[in-house]
Amino acid sequence: MTSNDERTTVEDSRRYESFKAALSSTLKALSGEKELDVHFTATEAPIIDKINNYSEKVRLPLPDRTLSDNNRTLVRAHADAKALRLKHHNPHEHLANAPLDLTAKAVMDAMEQARCESIGMTQMRGVKQNLNASLDEKFKKLHYDTLENREDSNLADAMHLFTRLALTGEPPTGTTRNLYDLWKPWLDAKLGKDSLHDLLPHINEQNTFARKVSHLLEKMDLTAAPADGSDHPFDNDDDTTDQQDQDNAEEETDTDTDAQQDGRALQDDMDSADDQDETASEDDTDGSADMDDMGEDDVTEQHEEPDPSGTSHAAEDRQRPARSDTKNEISPSYQIFTTSFDEIVNAEDLAEPQELERLRALLDKQISHIQSVITKLANRLQRQLMAQQRRSWKFDQEEGLIDTARLARIVANPSVPLAYKQETETEFKDTVVSILIDNSGSMRGRPIAIAAMCTDILARTLERCDVKVEILGFTTCAWKGGKSRELWINEGSPEHPGRLNDLRHIIYKSADVNWRRTRKNLGLMLKEGLLKENIDGEALAWAYNRLATRPEQRKIMMVISDGAPVDDSTLSVNPSNILEHDLRTVIHFLETRTDIELTAIGIGHDVTRYYKKAITITDASELASALTTRLSELFESA
Repeated sequence: MTSNDERTTVEDSRRYESFKAALSSTLKALSGEKELDVHFTATEAPIIDKINNYSEKVRLPLPDRTLSDNNRTLVRAHADAKALRLKHHNPHEHLANAPLDLTAKAVMDAMEQARCESIGMTQMRGVKQNLNASLDEKFKKLHYDTLENREDSNLADAMHLFTRLALTGEPPTGTTRNLYDLWKPWLDAKLGKDSLHDLLPHINEQNTFARKVSHLLEKMDLTAAPADGSDHPFDNDDDTTDQQDQDNAEEETDTDTDAQQDGRALQDDMDSADDQDETASEDDTDGSADMDDMGEDDVTEQHEEPDPSGTSHAAEDRQRPARSDTKNEISPSYQIFTTSFDEIVNAEDLAEPQELERLRALLDKQISHIQSVITKLANRLQRQLMAQQRRSWKFDQEEGLIDTARLARIVANPSVPLAYKQETETEFKDTVVSILIDNSGSMRGRPIAIAAMCTDILARTLERCDVKVEILGFTTCAWKGGKSRELWINEGSPEHPGRLNDLRHIIYKSADVNWRRTRKNLGLMLKEGLLKENIDGEALAWAYNRLATRPEQRKIMMVISDGAPVDDSTLSVNPSNILEHDLRTVIHFLETRTDIELTAIGIGHDVTRYYKKAITITDASELASALTTRLSELFESA
C-alpha cells in the first residue's frame, strides 16, 4: 500500500512538473517561437536584471519546490519578459542603433526592454501583474524604496521605470514611488519640453523608437553614437568622462605597450597545446562594515619601467619565425589584429583621487549589509592560516632548552641524557595569491560591488598572515572594437583579423604594495563607463606572466567571472568560438605545464566546463563564502 506521505510527494512532483510545462508552453506561445528549447536552471535568478538577445535555447529560473505564490509570480514574470523580448525585439536593429558608451548603452537597453514589456502589459492583464510584481521585488532587493540620494541608484533602472510608466500610462506606486521622486526633477531639467510620452506613438516601431531614444540620451548628456560612428565624450553630474579616461590611458600607452606584449608572450606557448584541446562549445556564451581607519596615505604603487630600447623581449620573440614543431605552419590558432592600443594601467590613473574616495564610500555603503559576514569568514580563514604557521617543539634532544617537564629527573640525576627541547617552525611555503576579476559590463551592479569588497577584505586578511596578494581586473577600452576596429576598417577590413578590440588590464593592487595604500582603488569598479567587454584568455596569460616572475614558492591564481569571453567586435568577423577556444587553450597550459595553482569561481555561470578546479555560485552574495572556502581548501592541501 502507498502511504499518505508518498502520495503527497508524488502529487507535489506532478504539480511541480505541470507548472514547468505550462510555463514553457506559455513562453513559446507569447514569443511566437514554437521550436524554442526551454531549459530550467538554478543559475538563472528569478529577479529580472537584463534580458539576452534571441537564442534558440532559453534559460528560465528553476522554480522553488514549494511553488509559493511569490516565487511562481517571479518565475512567470521572467518568462514573460523573455517572451516579449523574443517577440518584439530585433537584435540587429538594436545593435545598429546602440551607442558606444557603457552608460548610454545600458540606458538604451533598459528602455528597449521597457518597450517590449509595455506592449505585453497593455495587451495582457496577467503579464502586467507579473511584471509589476517583479519590478517591485527588484527595487526592494536593491533598497530603492528607502533610497535617499539619487546618486546611489542606477540610471538604467530609473529609465526603465520611467519608460514603462510613460508607455503604459501607469502611475508610480509602492516601491517605485521613491526612485521616481528622486529622479524626476533631474529628468525634467534635462529633457525640457521633450517627454518620454513622445515615445508612445512609436512603441511598435523599434527602429524609430531607438532613434527617438538616442535623441533623449543626447538631451541627458549621454553619448548616443551609433555603431558606425565615432566615440563621443560622456559626461553627467557625477562622473568624469570616458573620453578623459581614454585620453589619460593613451598617455600611458608608450610605457604600457611593452608590458602588455610581455603579457602576451604566453600566447606563443599556448598555441602548442591547441591539438590537445577540443573545439569549444558555443552554448551559454552569454556575457552572460566599518573598516579600520587607514589614515590619509595616498602613496601609490610605481609604474612598471619601460624597456629603454622601446621594445620588449617578448615583442622580439613574437617577431621571430615560428618553429614548425610548435606552430601551425599556416597560421597560429589565435590571432591578434593589433596590440598598439592595448594598455596596462594602474587603477589610480583612471580616476582623480577625489572620485576614488567617493566611489570607495559608495562601495562601502552598497555592501554594508553583508560586510560583517565577509569579515567573519575572513577571520575564520586567518585563524586557519595562523594555525598552520604555529611553532612546535622537538623533545628528547641532546641540546637546546631544558625540558621543564623533566626538571625533577634532571635534579635527581644531572647526567640524564635527552633532557632538552628545541623550538621549530611548521613549514609554510612563501605564498602569493593573484585574484583576477572579470570587469565586463555583465558584472555591473551587485556582482562587481561584492567582488570588490570580498577581494578587498580577503587581501587585508591574507597580508596579516604574510601572504602576498595582488588584485587585477580585465576589460576593454571601448565597445565595438575601439581604435583597433577603426584601423582594421581603414586597412580594408581583411578577413579573420583575430582579436579586434583594445584591451585594458587594470592593476588594482600589486603584490608588493601594502593594502592600506590601495584600498581606495577597489571603488573604481563602480565607475560608470569602466566595465565593457571581456577577453578572458589573454587576461589569464597576462596574470600568469606577472605571477611567473614572482619569487614566492607557491603561486595561486583565482579567477572571478560571470560568463564566457565575449567581444562583439571580435566575434562578428571571426569564427564564433575564437575567444572561448583561446581561453580553453590558456587554461590547459596553466593547469598542465606550469606550477600555478589555478581555480575559478563562476557567478551565475558554469565555469567548471573550463577549469578543473572551479565552483559555480548562483548569486553574487555567495561570493564571500566561496572565496574563503576555496582559499581554505588550497591552504589545507599545502
